[in-house]
Amino acid sequence: MTMFSKNKKIMMVLAIVVVGTLFGGMMAVSATDGINPLDEIGRRVAEWISSQEAAKDLENEKVTNESNASFYELAYAKATSEQKEELDKIIADKSIGLPGEWRRAVLIAIGDLPKDTPRLSAEQAAKLFDSKEISDLESEFNKIAGAPDFVGGSGIQRSIYFLKDDRSEAIILMLGDVFHIVYNDDGTETRLPIGTQKLPSDPGPYQEGPRIDEDAIVPSK
Repeated sequence: MTMFSKNKKIMMVLAIVVVGTLFGGMMAVSATDGINPLDEIGRRVAEWISSQEAAKDLENEKVTNESNASFYELAYAKATSEQKEELDKIIADKSIGLPGEWRRAVLIAIGDLPKDTPRLSAEQAAKLFDSKEISDLESEFNKIAGAPDFVGGSGIQRSIYFLKDDRSEAIILMLGDVFHIVYNDDGTETRLPIGTQKLPSDPGPYQEGPRIDEDAIVPSK
C-alpha cells in the first residue's frame, strides 16, 4: 500500500533538506542561547511545511475559481473579436423573459458547433421519449441538436430546444417532464403529446416564461 502521495514524498524530502540546513546553524546557536536544537528545528520545519501547504491551497483555489467561470465568460475567452460581436448580439436577446444562457447559438458562434448542426425534430423527440428514460433525454437530444437553445429559469431549471428557426415550436425539459409546445400566432400556447405521452385530460394553459403556473403542471410519464 502506498503510504504517501507523490507531492507528500517531495515535501518530505525537502523537509529533510531543510532540517539538515537548520541543524548546523541551530547547534551553534544552542550552545550560547540554551535552546534545545531539536525542539527549534521541529518548530521551524512545521512552519515551513505549513507555508508550503498554504501555497498549494491557494493554487488549487485559483484553479477551482477558473473552472467556475460562467458559460458566457468561457465563450468570450475563446472568441475572436468578430465572434465577440456576435456573442454580444446573442446575449442581448431577452425574448425568453428568464435568466439563463443561449447555449446552441453561442457554441455555433465560437465554432464549437458546426453552423449546419440540425435542430431536434418532433419525430426524433417522440422516438426518444418512447425508448429512453426522461433523465437521459437531454443527452440524447444533444446528440442531435448539439445543445439546448436555452438553459435557465427563475427558480426552476429548464432546457429549451426550438424545433424551428422562427421559434414557433419547442421541446422543453422541465420538472422531470417533457413538453411539446406550439406558440400560436394569437399569443396562446398549445401543449401536444410526445410519442406515447399521456397528457392530463385538462392540463391547463401552458405559458413559457414568467407567466407560467408551474404548480398546475401535471407530469405525464
